[in-house]
Amino acid sequence: MYPRHEWRPLPAARGEVRLSPDMPALRTGSGDFLRLHDLPGPGRVPTYRYLLRVRRAALEREARIRRSRWPEGRRSVLVLGHGRLSRALAAELIRSGAEVRRGGGRLLARADAVVDVREVPQRPGTDESLGHLTAGGAVLLRARREGSRMLIFPLIVDGSEATPDQVRRRRLAASPAASELSSWLSGSRRDPRPLPRTTLTLTVARCLSILEDWAADDPAVSEHRLLLRVVGDGLRERAHTVLGFDEPAPRPQGPAR
Repeated sequence: MYPRHEWRPLPAARGEVRLSPDMPALRTGSGDFLRLHDLPGPGRVPTYRYLLRVRRAALEREARIRRSRWPEGRRSVLVLGHGRLSRALAAELIRSGAEVRRGGGRLLARADAVVDVREVPQRPGTDESLGHLTAGGAVLLRARREGSRMLIFPLIVDGSEATPDQVRRRRLAASPAASELSSWLSGSRRDPRPLPRTTLTLTVARCLSILEDWAADDPAVSEHRLLLRVVGDGLRERAHTVLGFDEPAPRPQGPAR
């Protein structure tokens, strides 16, 4: 039995409590301190029942916070893929309070956000198939693997952002080894080696941050819509601004000669 002036863990929940008569308090799992009232009388049974009441209140408070973090209309997140990276990101989204769905097909039309973050390389011309989702109001976050690093593409909100193909062309235009990069992107295959743990962790953390900013309508979203992020060169993240643009209209075909 803990002395009442000491902090004790809250049963089966995050947080700690102190039941001292002068300053009874709850420290929540997120680090907030809340004053407690109506302390129990002496004895193990009254104390245990009181702790269960505090636990219930703490869990309800955490649930309210999670719901407020992902408001209605920005709560349903569809995570595509079944690899280690997508599973880890889905687990963190659930822990954050999002309503996570897995799969595709009919679920695409009902999602507020679609996350296509996979341990496969970008495929020129094949990563554009989900671009229509923004017409229905959903946002789209993509990431692709390149060796031991991950590329997180600009967050697609209304379709004016750079597409994966535009990002690829921008990278080729800026590369001193454009022909080699183009050849590698066109012929690259899935890397059989596990993605380094550090790269996986940093990618999950950055994707979660981007999606939480979007759910909160944070001003940082305007930056997320412009940046190509490269994760995995050590512990540093590199970011490059890539602007979307309207593709030129096809030239009209003249009369055959």
